[in-house]
Amino acid sequence: MWPARWGGSCNKEPRGACAPPPMTNRIAAVLAVIAIAALLADFWWAGGAASLFLAKKFADLIEYLAFWR
Repeated sequence: MWPARWGGSCNKEPRGACAPPPMTNRIAAVLAVIAIAALLADFWWAGGAASLFLAKKFADLIEYLAFWR
């Protein structure tokens, strides 16, 4: 399914036989830079409206999930 240069695929192995690829510091740093850039862009162009919207929706989701507990 995935190219070999991405680590291949675990679909051909029995369940649990193929370990998932590790989360490296480089991947974590790139994801952090993307998240910070998205937040800064939101505050620059929209005054933080999208971040506020997502925070409210996340709080609603947490409240909804707490009901099922």
